[in-house]
Amino acid sequence: MKLIDVRYRLEYAAIMIPYVLIRLLPRRVLRLPAAAIAETMHLIPGIRRLIQANIRAALPEYSAAEAARIGRRSLHHLTYNMLEFIWLEGRPERIRRCYRLPDDITARLRGHVERGERIIFVNPHLGSWEASGVMAPFYANVSMVAIAKPVRNPYLNRLLNRGNRERVRGLEIIFSHGAIRAAVGALRSGRGVGTLIDQNTRVRDGGMFVDFFGLPVASSASPVTLKRYCDAHGIPAVIVYGTSVRTPDGLVTAHSEYLSRPFGDYADDREVLQELMQISEKYIRRFPDQYLWFYKRFQYIPPDAPPELRRRYPGYAVVPPEKFFRRTARA
Repeated sequence: MKLIDVRYRLEYAAIMIPYVLIRLLPRRVLRLPAAAIAETMHLIPGIRRLIQANIRAALPEYSAAEAARIGRRSLHHLTYNMLEFIWLEGRPERIRRCYRLPDDITARLRGHVERGERIIFVNPHLGSWEASGVMAPFYANVSMVAIAKPVRNPYLNRLLNRGNRERVRGLEIIFSHGAIRAAVGALRSGRGVGTLIDQNTRVRDGGMFVDFFGLPVASSASPVTLKRYCDAHGIPAVIVYGTSVRTPDGLVTAHSEYLSRPFGDYADDREVLQELMQISEKYIRRFPDQYLWFYKRFQYIPPDAPPELRRRYPGYAVVPPEKFFRRTARA
């Protein structure tokens, strides 16, 4: 047995102990370990600096005290959503206790399914994005695939991706490497596709710069690419923006929106993606303490950005190298 495999097995064993314990705890107790994890993360200077840098860049109108409160609360939401997702996975009665898909959204999604329309879901890292991937198949009978980044450890990968998410009937996980080809195959076979819009996607991999809180950021254009593919091949498809946030009653509740005009009326792909990003920004402003500020969202500065715009980016931001835009030929 190789040393790396031994390490992976030990990591898996170490994760399985708290994993099983979380599954056995009453739901009301989950807030205790979630708060402990969140507060521990908040004590790490690098994490605090990253979160505050992002909030200052996106929401400069907030005072330092308000930004600190938002950042701290975002960590609490992140850890609680993670533990809750582990707690309810594969248990229909628990899903119903935790996740709510409003009747009007359920009816619209079922209508798309009945008409044979493929749904291209667009989600941000807001609230519980894991919940968004569960609710459409569970409540509205939407057969779909969701794009996920694989975990390097193969045992944890099966646990967290293949085992966990796919226990909901109608949901299959595809991994980010080669995801577009797999997503196209899913659409051709009649299934929907779930995408995450706010990831730092290189231009050479299908990303493009669009404004996010007034700053150009590299974003995945996959929902637009998939929609154009469907239109070109006569496959009925619709883009649905969706996000799932926790409401005061404790339930993770879904919200959804559609593009403001027919897809063919947009000038180009960037205009479509920009509107989707504006919808995302609207929900983040509404629920700022549920956004994933613990991520280098403003990592890349467009090379042609003027000096006054560059000064608004967080300190970790850089102008990407040429290979960000295109693959350089090897000598």
